[in-house]
Parts: sequence; C-alpha cells; structure tokens
Amino acid sequence: MADYSQQINAWFSNFERRFDSRVPTIVAETATEFYKERFRTQEWDKSPWKPLKPSYAAKKSRGAGRILTRTGQLSASIRPSVTTAARVVISAGSSSVPYARAHNEGMRIQGVAKVSGFTNRNFMGKGKPVQIKAHTRKINFQMPRRQFMGPSRYLNARLIERLTKGLN
Repeated sequence: MADYSQQINAWFSNFERRFDSRVPTIVAETATEFYKERFRTQEWDKSPWKPLKPSYAAKKSRGAGRILTRTGQLSASIRPSVTTAARVVISAGSSSVPYARAHNEGMRIQGVAKVSGFTNRNFMGKGKPVQIKAHTRKINFQMPRRQFMGPSRYLNARLIERLTKGLN
C-alpha cells in the first residue's frame, strides 16, 4: 500500500508542476488572441468603437470599413512581453507604432503645427494656382477612445474556460 501512495503523490506533484508551468503560456496566448480579435470585432466588452468620420473613411483605400486597420502594424504589435510563473504582461506598440496608447486610451492632442509655403494648384476649386505663405496652425484634437487592451470580464471568462480545459 505504501508503494501506491508514493506513486500517487509523485504523480500529483508532477501534474501540479506541469500545470503550473503551462498556466502563464495559456494566459499569454489567450489574452494576445483576445486583444487582436478586438480589431476584427471593432468593439470592447460588447461596446462598439466610435465610427470613423465619413470624410476620413472615404479617403481610406486599404482596410476600407475597418477602424484602426490601415497597415496592420498596430494589431501585429500586440505580444506577450513578460511570461513568468508570477506575472504575464501583454504589450502593444513599438518604435514603429508609437500611437498605440493614444488609440487605446483616447487622448487630447494639442500643439502648433508649422506649415511650409506651397502652391495650391486648384485654389477653392477654381482651377487657378495660388501661392500659400508659410504659417502656423493650432491643433486641438480629441482622439476617440477605441480600447483594444485592458481588463475585460469576457477575457476573464475565456481564461477560466481554457484553464479549466487545461486542468482536465
């Protein structure tokens, strides 16, 4: 009888170590997949993103009808940056995608833009070229919040489901 109890204890301790080592990987993969999926569904926790302005949407050639998807770099930048037994961190953005935070959180953009002088070849639709002088332009723009990362009850439910399947 002592033989079997040692085997059972060894099996459970081995199972526990295997499960503990898989948990961070399951969490990282599930969260990354969930966050990238937001770009397809264009919503956060069943709340749709604010639509594009019609004037901007008409100019969009690639990814027409898609919000936050022109080149795909933003969704491609979502990746697990830390995966340890104690902590899993999913991050977005990079040096080529510095605007990730502005889109996720919404942000007021203020400043002064310098406009170089140029020739407008069709000034006010009259077909006459007009020389425009160099000037400055004030910018005060509220970037709408289109959240694709953060705490979510739907992500939590998906994590519980996948971890339960991993345990069984």
